[in-house]
Formats: sequence, C-alpha cells, structure tokens
Amino acid sequence: MKKEDIIFSDWHRWLFGMAPPSFTGEVAIRAVVIFVVMLVIVRWLGRRMKGQLSVGELAVILTLGAMIAGPLQIPTAGLLPSVVILLAVLGMHRLSNWLAFKYRPVELAQQGDLVLLVRNGCLELAAMQQQALSQEQLFGMLRNEQIAQLGELKRVYLEANGRVSFYKLPKPQPGLSILPRPAAAAPAPAGPLPEQRVCATCGLVASPTDHAGTHCRRCGADNWLPATL
Repeated sequence: MKKEDIIFSDWHRWLFGMAPPSFTGEVAIRAVVIFVVMLVIVRWLGRRMKGQLSVGELAVILTLGAMIAGPLQIPTAGLLPSVVILLAVLGMHRLSNWLAFKYRPVELAQQGDLVLLVRNGCLELAAMQQQALSQEQLFGMLRNEQIAQLGELKRVYLEANGRVSFYKLPKPQPGLSILPRPAAAAPAPAGPLPEQRVCATCGLVASPTDHAGTHCRRCGADNWLPATL
C-alpha cells in the first residue's frame, strides 16, 4: 500500500481493509473451519494441555496461534497449508514427548528440573536468584498454602511446571514470618519470640551471639527480626 492510498476518512478501509466486503463472510467460514481443526489438534495434544503447561507445550500453543492468523485474515492465504503446519506441529510435539520419555537429558532440556528453594526453614537465595524469584513472590505462593512462617517447612521445591510443592516439619520451629510485615505477628499461635532473632533475608534463626552486631553467617545480611513460632 502506498502512502497516498492511506486516507483517514476512508471508512471502507477501516472496516474491511483492502479486501472486498464479501470477504467478511468468508472470514467467518474460515474461522469455523480453523476452530474445528484447533479443537481436534488440542484434543490430540493430550489432557495436559488443559492443565499446567510445560515450556514445550506453551511453545506449541504460541505456534498454533501464529499459524492460524494468516488464513483467517489474508485473502490470498489458503487453509490447507496452515492445516498441514498444524499437523506438523502436532507431530513434533508427540515426537519430543516420546524422546523426553525415553531420555532423561531430553526431558530436562525440554521441561527443566525442580529447584530447591527452602531447606530446613532457610531460603536458598542463589536458587531464587537463578529463577528470578523474589522473596515476596515466594512468600505469596506459600501464603496461598496457609504457611505462616518458614520454620514450618523442611523443603520447598519449584517444580518444572512452575508450581511450588513443600514438605512440612513434624513440629514447627521458630522461623521468619512470611506474612506482610504489619501483620507478621498476628496469625502466629505463639507470636514473635524476642529472645530469638531471625535473618530477614535468608531466614536463619541465630543465637544472640550470632546476630549481636554481626552479619548473618549464612547470607552476610545484617537485618534481623524476632523469630516467630
């Protein structure tokens, strides 16, 4: 399209583009056909496509979205090439899943591995930084699981599908409250423990000699808060 062909008051171009008005009805028919094909493709992709998506499955969905844009909107684009591409993507997805099932390195390359985020009530800061996960983001996930403080937790993992799984200690220990600071002491059964301090950065519960005027021996921070039980 040339610059002189673009006229602000050209309502025909605004509504129909450069295609004739009759193409609008064809677009509706194309949309129905593509919708039916997409239903079949997604059904063949498996039930996991309706749940939490992996990285590979997300790539498939994005590819499908890109493939259907052309035949829906471009008059010169046919439906058959896009359907062939959709079937090819389906085949690639099935093949990659089979390879991931057979070979562990392929699975790790596609899906990633779980990451340890909390060990015995203390944050694994290096792992969180590697995953670009802030303390508040992790705390928000844990609050959704009714966790009030890190001393309740033995292990917390970030799974390959992006969800957080955790294992609790049989008996909660003093730890760093994960509640918003103004309400940090409210829901805890025993409240803050002034005689015990906890590193506000990594969650290490230290004795008075550990934190009295010194940095945390685990992460090097010097921000201490009362531990919560």
